[in-house]
Amino acid sequence: MDATTYVPVGNPTEVGFLKFLQDADIPIHLLIQRKNGRIRATVPFSSEKKRSAIALEDPDRPGIVVIHVKGGPEAILEMCQSMVAGERDAELGPDEKDEINEKIRQMASQMLRIIAFATFEMESDEWINRFETKAGSSPS
Repeated sequence: MDATTYVPVGNPTEVGFLKFLQDADIPIHLLIQRKNGRIRATVPFSSEKKRSAIALEDPDRPGIVVIHVKGGPEAILEMCQSMVAGERDAELGPDEKDEINEKIRQMASQMLRIIAFATFEMESDEWINRFETKAGSSPS
């Protein structure tokens, strides 16, 4: 990493995603620095669950833990109740999920790699009660 450029290495999908963000002029080096020291838990990618996750204390909102999940769209879509549509949240009911699944099938038929992202927020107290008070437990 130099003053403005983070050179990603590792998993090809992760590297591709980070390069995509860099090409979009997203200052990922600053985002990475902001996340350091705020990680509450990580769940590595699982072939069985087709997803990975990280839980972070929100640097801008004390007392909030944000869980970021990424993985196969079929696994992520199943967990979601709403989606970002433009500048607002929209309900994600069966019709919307069917429409998204159709788009996923179309992209997959073109041999495109499809990755879905989701976030969930909770109060730090809820996080502690659900995950940190159980000895040896971790989110799945």
